[in-house]
Amino acid sequence: MKSSAKKVELSSVDDLFNTEESRADAQREKVMEIPLSELHPFQGHPFKVKDDESMMETADSIRQYGVLVPAI
Repeated sequence: MKSSAKKVELSSVDDLFNTEESRADAQREKVMEIPLSELHPFQGHPFKVKDDESMMETADSIRQYGVLVPAI
């Protein structure tokens, strides 16, 4: 006689003792703070920061007038 115990799936202990609220919270997106040293450029990155005269003019304009059109 062969055992069918291999087909039995049991819940983990965490699943048994977590609340529905804590399971839902685990699925939500979260904001995390990470050190700048963890950030690095990667190939195909769509945004570039150019430290040129045009960028300095933009920074001066923001200092003087504030952000007139927010980035979306």
